[in-house]
Amino acid sequence: MLRAVGLNMGSDAPRITDPRYDRYFKQGSAAAGVAGVIAAGRFRINGLPIPASEADFRRLTPQGYTVNQVTWLAHDAVAGTWKGGYRGQGQATSYDAAALAVATGIVAGLEVRLYDSDGDRYVDAIEADYQEGVQVQTITHNADGTLSVRRGAIDGTQRTAGEGRRFDAERFTATSDERISAQLFDPTIRPGDVALFWWGPQGWAMRRAREVHGVFVGGQDHKTYTIDGHSYADAMRFSRDNLIIANRPGEFVNAQKFFGLNNNAEGRRVSLWLVPTTDPMSQGAPVAMTSGVEARAFLAQAIAQARGSLATAVPSVDGSDVAPKAAWVSSAIHQQLQQAIVRAEATLQAASSSNGALDYQTYLLYLALNGSSDDIGAKYAGYQWPGFLRAIQHGRNADGQP
Repeated sequence: MLRAVGLNMGSDAPRITDPRYDRYFKQGSAAAGVAGVIAAGRFRINGLPIPASEADFRRLTPQGYTVNQVTWLAHDAVAGTWKGGYRGQGQATSYDAAALAVATGIVAGLEVRLYDSDGDRYVDAIEADYQEGVQVQTITHNADGTLSVRRGAIDGTQRTAGEGRRFDAERFTATSDERISAQLFDPTIRPGDVALFWWGPQGWAMRRAREVHGVFVGGQDHKTYTIDGHSYADAMRFSRDNLIIANRPGEFVNAQKFFGLNNNAEGRRVSLWLVPTTDPMSQGAPVAMTSGVEARAFLAQAIAQARGSLATAVPSVDGSDVAPKAAWVSSAIHQQLQQAIVRAEATLQAASSSNGALDYQTYLLYLALNGSSDDIGAKYAGYQWPGFLRAIQHGRNADGQP
């Protein structure tokens, strides 16, 4: 292996065709070199080669070249054009251009490894990873020797008005039935861990993410997250679709910071989970953040704060029945927070509640109090919570003054 390239964090991460990698290719250009590796049939994503040519595509993958069973390269016979790249979102007029877009579709925080198999010190084979994250709730050993992972029963709990999608994809649910061969399953994975999964030549595979355990000090959604004294940059477009929204890094830190759970005096620790990398000096993408054994303590503190806020304003239709200067909110918003507290308390008291379910109730209390408008993930997922604290109004005197 000549080089393990961990694609830089942020929204402007370099592609493997970036000029900074020119020196690794005999063509003197990374773009030309990568195209040459594809044409030789030696560019693999998760171990599956991108077809070397249009003829190979039609022979080997006529229904489309897929990454984790999602089409990244396909031909539109009606329009006579190609779709290629990250999740097949790009348009191209030739097969070669579409195939190159697939090769450059690997997102920030994932790894691309460059190999020299003939000893001439130039790249002639490339292996790229496209892995996604999931929090493991249960692990089942099946009679056929395979293992099944479930991401938790929270999918089946009752929704309330304004509550959007908890997950954005449907892998590792009670009905999706992905099965992993024992030799492709990392035996160090335990319930509660965050893992990375991908589809390769032998089917689904899974490994444990790298855990960084410490006090969450501070950070900002989509930017950086600081654990103890170290700051970890976020990675744009990295897929966290099979993680419950409350444990995606940005949403997790929004709730933690709102309730003042970060940098806490008790030293309560959380886990930031990262994509493991070949180069120990390179940081992989942040996959998730979890509370672990502290989830109950965090939720108990959030409930106490929510109850205190609920007591600061009375329910009213229009404030006409409220004393001057007294705080009030609409009955619907008052009830929304009240119901969120009841649900959170029930989850806290249930001995069977998973840490993920506890984290989710902390997140819902944050949305019920602050609203969903400031939370990028909540807006994208369709949460519509006005926010109790944002909705507070005050009664008026006879002259109409507050």
